Amino acid sequence: MWEVFGFFALGLVLLTLGADSLLKGASGLAQRYGAGAAAAGLSLVAVGASVPEIAIAIAAIAQGHYALAVGTVIGSCIVNFGLIVGVAALVKPLDVGFRLVAVALPLLLVAALALLGMSENGRLGYFDGTGLLFGVIFFGWLARRSLSGESAAVCKELAYAANTQIERGRNLVRVLLGLCLLGYGAWMATDHSMELANAWRLSELMAGLTLLAIGSAIPELAAAVVAAARGHGNVVVGSAVASSVVNLLLVLGLLALWHPLPMTRPLVWVELPVLIALIVALYWMLRGAAQISRRAGSVLL
Repeated sequence: MWEVFGFFALGLVLLTLGADSLLKGASGLAQRYGAGAAAAGLSLVAVGASVPEIAIAIAAIAQGHYALAVGTVIGSCIVNFGLIVGVAALVKPLDVGFRLVAVALPLLLVAALALLGMSENGRLGYFDGTGLLFGVIFFGWLARRSLSGESAAVCKELAYAANTQIERGRNLVRVLLGLCLLGYGAWMATDHSMELANAWRLSELMAGLTLLAIGSAIPELAAAVVAAARGHGNVVVGSAVASSVVNLLLVLGLLALWHPLPMTRPLVWVELPVLIALIVALYWMLRGAAQISRRAGSVLL
């Protein structure tokens, strides 16, 4: 059993290293060929935290573990708000002036409610996936539009997040190495999570919601704590919100096009309502002072 757990943990480590290498390489190449540091930072904030979940979901689908993939994606969204933002706010209150958060949270709420409606028949199919992908296109348009109106302080935080070398050869190696580590790490984590699930009598859905969603979020949690301590509340909350939008719309949309996804009763009646409640709570917290206090962080936890 300890050997299986060790390989599972190793898979998560490889996932983390692969995602970091891929994102730094892609950011460096983007800046090398003319993208601004703030634009590169926005891309990292929007997509970066979702890369491990994307890799795990693809590996799970490829191995036929469809409920595991869905559980990982939905569980990651819950972890983003309930764990990562909550713990980061306990470290230091999070000041949020990121315009993208203000426009993305309502979109995320609509996406979660739409997903709840689509799930009533017990599956996500081709047309459901197509609808979700239209939503992520709209989110991309919102993100691009919001960047032009962001304050200098927000742009500075985004540029800091994208700080990396821009040498072409080094970044090409980073991208290729990152893809290899992501692929192997996702396969290891997925395969051994199922062994642990069988040993502990967990369903595929529960394994995704717990083992993979929480396990893959540990590095993100550490990064969020450091960012919060440095006063980068925009990066912490922006990453959680944007990553959840990408997970719900892009990842689930693409997976539903690949293969119909099972939407079980526990997912429809428990996990999705919990996610919706967290989104509403976060929106309510940011309406007034645009800050998530320590008390609010404890509520999210």
